[in-house]
Amino acid sequence: MTNRISRRRVLAGGATLGLFGATALLPVVARSQPAETLKIGVLLPLTGSQATYAPDCQLSAQIAVDQINAAGGVLGRKLEVVFRDDKANPNAAIASAKELMGQGINLFVGGLNTPSALALAGIMHDSNAVLITIGSVADSLTHESFSKNVFRITDSAYARAQAQARLAAEKYPEITQWGAMLPDVEFGHALWRSYTAGLHRYYPELAHKEPQISEAVLFKFGAIDFKNQVAAMMRQPVEGIYQSLTGEDFLTMITQARPLGLTRKLKVIMDLSGELVFAQTLKQNLPENFWSGSHWYYDAYQDVKAGKELYDAYVERTGDTTPTGYVGPAHMALNAYVRAIQAAGGTDASGVIPALEDLSFESAKGVISFRKEDHQVVADINIIKLGPKDSEPGWVVSDSVKVPGGAVMEPATPGKALVIG
Repeated sequence: MTNRISRRRVLAGGATLGLFGATALLPVVARSQPAETLKIGVLLPLTGSQATYAPDCQLSAQIAVDQINAAGGVLGRKLEVVFRDDKANPNAAIASAKELMGQGINLFVGGLNTPSALALAGIMHDSNAVLITIGSVADSLTHESFSKNVFRITDSAYARAQAQARLAAEKYPEITQWGAMLPDVEFGHALWRSYTAGLHRYYPELAHKEPQISEAVLFKFGAIDFKNQVAAMMRQPVEGIYQSLTGEDFLTMITQARPLGLTRKLKVIMDLSGELVFAQTLKQNLPENFWSGSHWYYDAYQDVKAGKELYDAYVERTGDTTPTGYVGPAHMALNAYVRAIQAAGGTDASGVIPALEDLSFESAKGVISFRKEDHQVVADINIIKLGPKDSEPGWVVSDSVKVPGGAVMEPATPGKALVIG
């Protein structure tokens, strides 16, 4: 695929795909392929509430396919990815996977959100299929819901929260008053336990101070009014907060918080996963000292061959020089599969699973591997500092950190819930 695709066209493609399938955005994949092509299914929220993230994942996958095929393919065959819409819905994810299984496809990339990832994980073993998830951070995926047929190529919530707590102690040793704004569900409570455990570990170790932690301010999923939560946060003696609001929810909260003075009060906001998506939307309205986790921060890997090649290909096809972190994981997952297929001599799960477990290779994020016990990736955790900028594009990444994942990962307890503290 040599034609340039504008960033706007790529993003607009998400809605079109819901009506016409992957052909609308990726005509190379949709054309008839020779019978000998090796197919991998890619399940993404092409429509629905999380469709914003899908185009970058699609383009990432297509870049990987083109690079792999240009290098000779896999086992002498061309690689092809077949996209299906999981609608960020567990039932739709299962239906799409089973449709592709009916076509003989048994290797999958997907699980951009947690409900879809957990639903897909539940059917992989009995279907003799394999899934590499590319977005879900839920700890349960590699703990109580562990399946030997599922691998995660992105951070776990625990590891990312620990990395962010470590960063807070290193960068802001004088800020010891911490609070949180999190969803009133088990994921939110577990995330806060992970982050506060990290604060209690790293502030004494690195800042030589004890953190002062306020009670988390909770919200219900689907809320459209956060004024009460903002008011509660204003009453607390906090200087920094940890938060996991996503998409429109975060934008609504910040819009409501600004006139009430919360953004002026806070000296740092540590965000789980909004990254460049928030910056590209808020621009000059982005709070100062806003740190966010990223699946892949392109500028941190310009000295890595695979990272530089992925970045250059993305810029060539879009004209956009600031890809989001969602460009990384699908590319990494497909390259992991290719190496595992080559080692196994085929696509059968009985060979691909142990090959993935033994895999270590230079990805777009540097050298990565999977922990054999629970199939969690061992890789850098990327955290970036965002802020407003008067000139175009209206925002800037002023700092970035790579925390070695192996230093902050939780113990492997496949089949058992993660115990924190």
